[in-house]
Amino acid sequence: MPLSYTKSSQSISVKWSASHFPNNLTVLRSAKSRVATYGVSHKSGFAMATVSEDGKKQIHGQVITRAIGTDNTPVADNDARFIAHVVQAAFISLPVRSILVLACTKSVQIYDPEGTANLHIHMLDKTPPGRIEASTYSRGIVGISQNLLCVENRHTSIMRNSDPYISAGIHNGDILVFNIPPKGTNIFLKETLSGHQYGITGLVANDEYLVSSDTTGMILIWNIGTMSQISNIQPTSTEGITSLAMWKNCIIASYANGMIQIFDVENAQIVGSITAHSRCINAIDCNDEGLVASVSDDCYVRVWQLTGDAEDLQIYHKCNHQIENSQLVGVKFLHLSQADIAISMYDSNEVIVLRA
Repeated sequence: MPLSYTKSSQSISVKWSASHFPNNLTVLRSAKSRVATYGVSHKSGFAMATVSEDGKKQIHGQVITRAIGTDNTPVADNDARFIAHVVQAAFISLPVRSILVLACTKSVQIYDPEGTANLHIHMLDKTPPGRIEASTYSRGIVGISQNLLCVENRHTSIMRNSDPYISAGIHNGDILVFNIPPKGTNIFLKETLSGHQYGITGLVANDEYLVSSDTTGMILIWNIGTMSQISNIQPTSTEGITSLAMWKNCIIASYANGMIQIFDVENAQIVGSITAHSRCINAIDCNDEGLVASVSDDCYVRVWQLTGDAEDLQIYHKCNHQIENSQLVGVKFLHLSQADIAISMYDSNEVIVLRA
């Protein structure tokens, strides 16, 4: 049955407008207090709004990235030589704590969820000799296990045991894996995973696998238990991957040419393809019920229903919803089992909530 969306009557606004980067929307949900925090990146800053369930109460906040000099010492925030611009921001909810991660052009910066306390800054190495990436940046953020963070640095990082980690990708294709303690600032780089030859564009994980993509469209699949690469998916297009998601044993990848490809994570074979948009897809998201939402420069949000699994996959188109004269850069489901979504737009400080 088709989905129909209605724009929420309560408008959500943040202080700054969203930059034109893929996946430029992050949402932190609080089950205890029944509030949600919405955030977007803008140049060297991150703007967020914490909103009550009825949308009537909003608390706004902003984070400006820390400027760090060549000797890893603080410098003036207005020194253009050392300003770090945010490429991707994400709230990460680990069993031990929640954090805000800013993947930047010169560093990976980690804050408390309110953005008031800087917990850790990891400076990125410049591109090694023999590599072709001309710029230094991080992109791709995911939490793994209990306390691990992975961030891609066009470098790549990963995590291994049952402790909490986050991972981040970087410009040289490495994945950085950070250990996140239950409290305090004792965050450290646990491991660096190397496998990609080009800059990372996305990271996604479930209980068994970590999946990473790069600018050529290459996808690598890693075993979370051993942190070893177990398979790869060769590029299916000359267009790069812009966003990743996972549902059951399916990897969902969006591309700059408007396509969505779905792969079996266990045998690395393509199992589905969707001609989703007429322009670049900037973000995708999925929920536990198999709903997949995609947003694009073509002003449309589209929703698809997946049923079965990778071995018997069925794909149904559920909804087209146009937001006129807007390049859509972020989308998130607001509930794991419901169809309501939030959307961010380039050069706009409004976050639109669509109710199913």
